[in-house]
Amino acid sequence: MQGWVDGWRVAAGALLCASLIAAGPGARAAAPRAASDVQLEVDALIHAGTADSLAAASLLDHLAPRPDDDSTDDAAANAEGPGAQPGQLIQRAVALAPDRPELVWLELRDCEQRRCPEVRQLADRLKALDPQNGFAWLPDLRALPSQSTPEATQIIERMGAASRPRLYWNALAAAMFDALTHHERAPPPTSITRGADDRLLHVTGLLAAVDVPAVAPLARACRLDQFDLPGRQAACESLMKRLASSDAVIAQNLSVSLQESWWPAGGAEHEALRREHLQQRYLTVASNRFRRLHADRDAEIRVDYMRHLPREADVELAMLRAFHEPLERPAAWREPTVAP
Repeated sequence: MQGWVDGWRVAAGALLCASLIAAGPGARAAAPRAASDVQLEVDALIHAGTADSLAAASLLDHLAPRPDDDSTDDAAANAEGPGAQPGQLIQRAVALAPDRPELVWLELRDCEQRRCPEVRQLADRLKALDPQNGFAWLPDLRALPSQSTPEATQIIERMGAASRPRLYWNALAAAMFDALTHHERAPPPTSITRGADDRLLHVTGLLAAVDVPAVAPLARACRLDQFDLPGRQAACESLMKRLASSDAVIAQNLSVSLQESWWPAGGAEHEALRREHLQQRYLTVASNRFRRLHADRDAEIRVDYMRHLPREADVELAMLRAFHEPLERPAAWREPTVAP
């Protein structure tokens, strides 16, 4: 269970690349991405100067090489430094559109990754803008020295009482995709933006790395051995129900996986959750099926659904309808595997 939690954000990226799995090894890969391509796109986005273009530049700039980027440790230290360029760009985006909670969320996530001192301040701002987003209270839980406290239970209760736990996935993906769409602007498209499928792969991969928060504190707080604490089991059960209706598939996966850990393998409850998890995986893999001759058109259709549908799961269902595929997992379906 702990290994699953530690790899949650990595799993998010894997989910978003499920079409690679469905198509088979070697059937699809992002175009080679030169450092110069990243810089060209970042410069063009900064020049556009809109809230969405600056937010997209902030995301894309996480790929840009840093000065003194000659080792993994140096790169990590530089990326988390107080003057990191992505942080400056998302701050400028929020300044242009201060009432958009999804941009404040990206600023919060960037701040958490850099361990900047304004995390709690940004979380409070998000609570004021979107008080029904339970994820806005996650930094409060992470800040506690221990999750085995009454304060942790109160935070989980508050998260479960909020009706819309959101990562703003569809809205951010569509906005970033549109910002990276060249049309007639210069410079000409690069490996990142040449086709709609290229843009969507880069956007979703970057969102998986930045948009998805670390949830180890929540997983620890809702372990079975914490249920002896007053009110903890009820608080965690309520929160899992909320996460099941989240706008992001990865949050729904988290809900099912945590609940699976509460029940013994082979029992009726565990088996029901296992089937639900398989259904979730089927929707993700089948709806991301890569169709080589239709890749760009499929990407455009997916983004259009993202613009109009509130939840990522709704987009998956819409894509399956467009593919004329069953909405329920066929009995013989098994998750594809990829050789290491």
